[in-house]
Amino acid sequence: MQGKRHAYKINLGSGNILIAPQDKYLCILPAQAQVDKAGEKLFLPFEGDRVLSVILSKAFLLAADEKITDTTILRQLS
Repeated sequence: MQGKRHAYKINLGSGNILIAPQDKYLCILPAQAQVDKAGEKLFLPFEGDRVLSVILSKAFLLAADEKITDTTILRQLS
């Protein structure tokens, strides 16, 4: 997938992200509060499929990578 900063590869089995073309690992972890509340307010067709949920949330985040403000993620993207 392509963001404005980089192109990314998301592994469909694990949800891990690589920054193309050098295949540099990008670590993005959900906040614990979000993990604990996952599925409380939003019911989607993939409910209960944790990996698919993680993949989709990472894809949406990286598609708009120019809007990322988290300093930990931004350090990895530079």
